[in-house]
Amino acid sequence: MRVFVTGGTGHSGSFIIPELVAAGHEVMGLARSDTAAAALTALGATARRGDLEDLDGLEEAAADSDGVVHLAHRQDLLPTGGMSAVAAAEIAVMHTYGEALAGTGKPLVVAGSIGSPGSLGRPAVEEDPALPSGDEHGGTLRARNVVERAVIDLAERGVRSSVVRIATIVHDTTDTAGFLPLLIALAKEKGFVGHSGEGTNLWNAVHVRDLASLFRLALEKGPAGRYWHAVEDGGIPFRDIAEAIGSRLDLPVVSIPEDELMTPGYFGFLANIVTQSYPASNLITRRTLGWDPGRPALLADLDNGHYFPDVSSASQDDDVATLEKFVGGGEGGLAMVDENAVWWEARSLPWGGEWRGPDGFARLTREIDLLAELTVREHQIVRAGDVLELRLDAVFTSRKTGRSLPMKVVEHYRVRGGKIFGADAFYKDTHAVNELVRNG
Repeated sequence: MRVFVTGGTGHSGSFIIPELVAAGHEVMGLARSDTAAAALTALGATARRGDLEDLDGLEEAAADSDGVVHLAHRQDLLPTGGMSAVAAAEIAVMHTYGEALAGTGKPLVVAGSIGSPGSLGRPAVEEDPALPSGDEHGGTLRARNVVERAVIDLAERGVRSSVVRIATIVHDTTDTAGFLPLLIALAKEKGFVGHSGEGTNLWNAVHVRDLASLFRLALEKGPAGRYWHAVEDGGIPFRDIAEAIGSRLDLPVVSIPEDELMTPGYFGFLANIVTQSYPASNLITRRTLGWDPGRPALLADLDNGHYFPDVSSASQDDDVATLEKFVGGGEGGLAMVDENAVWWEARSLPWGGEWRGPDGFARLTREIDLLAELTVREHQIVRAGDVLELRLDAVFTSRKTGRSLPMKVVEHYRVRGGKIFGADAFYKDTHAVNELVRNG
């Protein structure tokens, strides 16, 4: 089967493509850059240059294939339009696939969320539809449910369409940007491991190699108009995850009161996610597709130790040198940024939100530069757990009025093996920065 794949260089995609190739499929992957094209080639796929904005190109690629696996979405739209904008762009892509595949019976397998059926008071099953979404859900993940429903509706147009609902945690030895690394980094930063309230809310997980095999099975033999559950651990108390992290880091595990002050105070932008419960069943998926997840479960994978590597002083020095070179700017700076790097800025700022990859970092710096000139008078790099803390003595100067504002900024960088995997920025006074860039 000739398979067109989007998002093939991401964490999941980089396992799904080899899974398809090993099964004898010919894979063509969408590549936005030379770096992505090279990565796809290394995975065994051929690269097709383009992006999700090129709907004509997507339609041509889908029509030229025997099936489509869609993993990508427009993360670059999050800072300005939120999840509603991301969903609207993806809906256009689904309609494009519909035009290309209608009446052919060819498979279309799209990545979805295990949370799309909502909180049911019981484990979600594959027959539970994604909840409807409206304008009131624009700032939440539920806004994307419209995409899942559109995929399922394509079955009525003769497309063998299905949605793989992906577990909250996708884990393995290469996981650097998922929920587990975020929770581990947070614990190291705070000096203790937190869970919300009693920690009895249930999370689910899947090993990325088992996830890859499920996508292959859905593509090869999944009936039309169905949801599949990529979950192995269907309901792990969040407290158990926190205790596993605490035991490895030798840190205390602490209950965080569930209120508007304390929960975001510890978890930050993760607060709305870590307080939810996502129990889910995989029984229908296993019976229908013959899926048999056999990789290490989440808690066993945490015990393997790769999430808690022993970092030598030499490699620490190399990481500092990498960041120092990146901060120095100049030619080659963007080449140091990993394709899946994540940059996080406070949502209250005009450039706030999540930015991804080298292109995302370049757009972020342009957004800031449009509003204010940023001058760094001094900087210092110190190690803080598994992140490098970049301390900036900076000055923002308004493009509108020329008024200057001294500001302390701290950025937590994730650096490893000569690559930058993203950073979280913290400003001493975001209100003052906002006032300067908005009003001068």
